[in-house]
Amino acid sequence: RNVAMVSAVALVALAGLLAERGAGSALHLAKLCRGQVCKDPRFPILDYVAAESRCICRGHPCWDDAGTVHRCESQEYPYLKFVFDDARRLSCECSSSPFYGTLHISKDLCPGFFCEDTQENAEYPVLDWDPAAEQCICRPHPCADIAGFRHVCTNPDFPILRYREDLPEREGDAPVQVCECVAKLDPPESNTGRGGNEL
Repeated sequence: RNVAMVSAVALVALAGLLAERGAGSALHLAKLCRGQVCKDPRFPILDYVAAESRCICRGHPCWDDAGTVHRCESQEYPYLKFVFDDARRLSCECSSSPFYGTLHISKDLCPGFFCEDTQENAEYPVLDWDPAAEQCICRPHPCADIAGFRHVCTNPDFPILRYREDLPEREGDAPVQVCECVAKLDPPESNTGRGGNEL
């Protein structure tokens, strides 16, 4: 497990690269949940439940951290981020970089790992699982190069760059790669985000 990762405490955020460096959108999960998308703001995170072999839409884990609802209201650190330590304990923090992660990658497959958020590691912000090597890795955001085009999110109302895959238009074709800008993951007022939602 020799990858460029550190604990959440050592996070160093670089505000000047916000739109291009947002972490999230693992390729492994995009393949597991191909053709699915989460549109309900109460359950915005597409995730995989291994015990049930299915994908779900779930709320941000920091919206119900043992009864605590975490929020990030600082202009300097407006994005809610989560990590899980080796014992699979949740830690929530506010970051200057947009973040979109999943419990399947962060908790089930890669507890204790985090892709270092520094200038030296700016090109590898996404924590992912390599099923062939059976290890956690830090990779470039999939939307950093789709057919030679670098996607970025410039609208402050939709700052999080999310990658997903749609089913191919014709059988035998490659999946359709989708890069989209989604809203900041603020806790909904009427729902703590607890549990999951069927797709």
